[in-house]
Amino acid sequence: MKNLLRSKRGDGSLIAVVIVISILLISCSVYEYIRLTIIARGVRDSVQSSIISVATTNYDEVYNGMREGYSGGYTLQGSQWDESLDIGDIYGQLDSTLGLTRQSGRHVKYAGETLEYSVWGLNVDIKNAPFAPSNADSVDKFLAEATIELEVPLSFGWESLPPMRITLHVKAGYTPKF
Repeated sequence: MKNLLRSKRGDGSLIAVVIVISILLISCSVYEYIRLTIIARGVRDSVQSSIISVATTNYDEVYNGMREGYSGGYTLQGSQWDESLDIGDIYGQLDSTLGLTRQSGRHVKYAGETLEYSVWGLNVDIKNAPFAPSNADSVDKFLAEATIELEVPLSFGWESLPPMRITLHVKAGYTPKF
């Protein structure tokens, strides 16, 4: 290789081929990274909109503590306040938003015949604001947190590389405006 680089014959076709292949390899890697980022961001945004939907569907059960500065999901049962929360159908909303189909315990998205990505393991944790806290300024608001597993097979590497598998964390809260 050193001899080819030092040669003064004027034949640069081998070097040109090496440079073109290197540029193609680097650009394919960059485009694959961009594709994975776009898919992960789209799934995260869809999960977040579903979680926001869950938080807003609880609006009718959220006690508006404007004077106290907090809000939480409670209903009056007789003479006592009890926690009242509704998780909703997050997978149903994801399926309709992203066009997913259920297959062997996962929700998958196909681009034609090719698997584009799959999601599973949704875990939703709703944190209700405490009822009548002593210090309303230091109390957390009504918050819905979710985690979901995402797996995207790589299109670069000719299936010799393992798929990208990440856990997405999403938060959404409810704060009354009025």
